[in-house]
Amino acid sequence: MNKIKVPIFWLLVGLILFPMLSQAQVTVHKNALFQHASPYLAMHGQDPVNWLNWQKNILQKAKEQNKIIMISSGYFSCHWCHVMQKKNYHDIKTANYLNKHFISVKIDRELTPDLDRYLINFAQRAAGHAGWPQHVFLTPNGYPFFAFTYKPNPDFLLSLQKIQSFWHTSQEKVIAAAKSSIQTPQKKQLTKISLAEFEQSFLQQLNPRMDMLSGGLKGSNKFPNAPILKTALLIKKPNEEVTDWLQITLDQIQSQHLFDHVYGGFYRYTVDPEWQTPHFEKMLYTQAQLANIFLIASKKYQRQDYLNTAKQTLEYVKQQLFHSPSGLYKSSQSAVDKNQIEAADYVWTKAELNKLLPKKHYQQISKKLTFPWHPKPTEKNWQAIKKLLAKNNIKPANKIPTDSKSILGWNGLLLSAFVNIGDIKTANSLAGVLIKNLDKKTPPRAISGKNTNMGSANIQDYAYIIQGLEELSKLNHNKKLIEKTKKYRRQANNKFKTKQGWLYSNSPLLPDQVGSWAMADSAIPSPTAILECSLNKQIKNNPLTYASYAQTSCK
Repeated sequence: MNKIKVPIFWLLVGLILFPMLSQAQVTVHKNALFQHASPYLAMHGQDPVNWLNWQKNILQKAKEQNKIIMISSGYFSCHWCHVMQKKNYHDIKTANYLNKHFISVKIDRELTPDLDRYLINFAQRAAGHAGWPQHVFLTPNGYPFFAFTYKPNPDFLLSLQKIQSFWHTSQEKVIAAAKSSIQTPQKKQLTKISLAEFEQSFLQQLNPRMDMLSGGLKGSNKFPNAPILKTALLIKKPNEEVTDWLQITLDQIQSQHLFDHVYGGFYRYTVDPEWQTPHFEKMLYTQAQLANIFLIASKKYQRQDYLNTAKQTLEYVKQQLFHSPSGLYKSSQSAVDKNQIEAADYVWTKAELNKLLPKKHYQQISKKLTFPWHPKPTEKNWQAIKKLLAKNNIKPANKIPTDSKSILGWNGLLLSAFVNIGDIKTANSLAGVLIKNLDKKTPPRAISGKNTNMGSANIQDYAYIIQGLEELSKLNHNKKLIEKTKKYRRQANNKFKTKQGWLYSNSPLLPDQVGSWAMADSAIPSPTAILECSLNKQIKNNPLTYASYAQTSCK
């Protein structure tokens, strides 16, 4: 073997220069989000964008620098949030432009739902649509004037440049337009209506929106719309058309691709109107509400399959979302896998199936499949196929990226589901943990994966926990529990109710974050419906928007 002799001088030069070259090639960025307790915010901690946390000094900082504030709102399990991070925020040219011209704020919408709700409402008014990742631009004084959701990086950078140019040349116009968009605070004009009037008006608004062929509401996407489904189920004498629509909807939700038939749990929605292509993210609030809905439906229609779906859903929650250090349940599982590929943890390729399944099973299903395949029950041998899929080492369920924070309010919704399905042992345990957290000097919004407090409990947390505790107290007639719920109602009233209506949090920072006498249902029930109904049994006369009034003690 020939040996090459290298002079000692060049060896020394190499030892000195190589580390320098390596460091020059790999630039490590750190911003204010680095190692944040929120997994969503932490994943942006090494973006080259100088992200800031949302806090009181943001407006002061923007005023001093005369810069526009860009607030970007998203969440851990959101596919397009991950795409935008990789393609946009990691782009050095875009990051440098943001750092030079904007105050960039990143929020976890699940930790600050009050601010996110405000941004989404503005975006819907200004742009006609909203979603995540949501970007809203504000004047240094905190007045919003422009909004958009996901944009490919070239379009994103161009939009930033146009916004900055307009601000540079027409600040007075921007400020005037932003202030003119401020909404006048609501006046307290709640109309008392009877339950019969409510149900009649609700059904009149629901009927033209029902998709009688595929279930759900008409539209290009299919969301479960849990508050509306629950309200419709609780109406004692619906017409025949509504009854048919409800069962069509529930049949589709449990049998098609909104449900993960291998690992369990429901996805947030499908991107098509036939429930065939899910948006692969699983939210705790979806599981809690749909489990409850299928339980109600199982009793109403005497359907064992609905009861099985409710049980399977809660079993998924116990197995994959329980966080033993806190005694609570984690908030979501991601639409993307550890390599940032959407749906990779939930679909199978032809090669994977061929390797995994016995020949007879593979031949049985492969002729009818399009790939990649998202499983649903086959006509034959489904239990054997499901067992093999669930146990394979290609996509182990325990490695699906999960948002480790546990949100108190969503756990309150889950408490109701455990109570109503009769899992009293689990319900009592969860209730104890929720009480322990609400009894803290400063009740948190969530508990982190490291079992530390995150944020401050808001009206949503109080309302959903109160509802769950009240349902549990009716079941076990626990006097101490009844007193606790009364105490929490008083606290919620003192913290969040003002002369202008209910606030979402007790410390809003923007000038236009004013109270609302009735907050609308969204993917989750209206917290003001739950709190207001037991106070004075009044219903705002817009039944479909405020459907959850029919779910509460107003009834």
